Amino acid sequence: MQGLTGKVVVITGGAGGIGRATAEVLAEAGARVVITDIDVAAGTQAVEALRAATGGELRFEPLDVADPTAVTALSDTLEADGWPVHGLMANAGIAPTSPALDYSDELWSRTIDINLNGVFWCCRAFGRRMVERGAGAIVVTSSIAGLGVVSPETHAAYGATKAAVAHLAELLGVEWASSGVRVNAVAPGYTATPILERIQAESPDTFDEWVSRTPLGRLNTPHEIANTAAFLLSDQASGITATVLRADGGYGAR
Repeated sequence: MQGLTGKVVVITGGAGGIGRATAEVLAEAGARVVITDIDVAAGTQAVEALRAATGGELRFEPLDVADPTAVTALSDTLEADGWPVHGLMANAGIAPTSPALDYSDELWSRTIDINLNGVFWCCRAFGRRMVERGAGAIVVTSSIAGLGVVSPETHAAYGATKAAVAHLAELLGVEWASSGVRVNAVAPGYTATPILERIQAESPDTFDEWVSRTPLGRLNTPHEIANTAAFLLSDQASGITATVLRADGGYGAR
């Protein structure tokens, strides 16, 4: 991955899954990585483990992305500490499952606060610094559930927010292109995270249906998604902005 050495990249929701795998890939490429997460224990453990594994420069910062004041404060703190942010992966999100008629107001609003508002707060706060410097790259995490209807899951709030952040990447990618800031989205397919591994154990029929609908015939690994995100953050993707890149094993083309 060219052009990442010494660059500061913030990853929200970086304590586990795709976020943690991306932190590892970026640290191995020489980036200075800031893992943020609402789970302090998991975030601290992730940084310690990745430092030992990669020898890279990493730090953990607790963050609730649904709090715009906290997001702006972190941007200011990193700038003051000599960690000017060059890249952002707005990855934090939740995926509650519920029939639409049973969604509570609180669950609907919380999903939007984290998955959509939180992505925008982070893009705005860290993107402001990038626009001021005239350079930067942002990747937001969408989903195949944001590009089409997936089944048999019932998660209207998740799908709606992931569709919104995919379009947000296109909007910001166009708006900030003249400022030297690229914004793209990665849309993972079914990925072997702890959540899906639990579903495999609890609902093997559902898991088998997901795999059967994926042309590659398997789940993606977190590192496959991480490599995609790292590519979009790197100079190797210097000509790519306002794009939603599917990393779904062919699911969306079936």
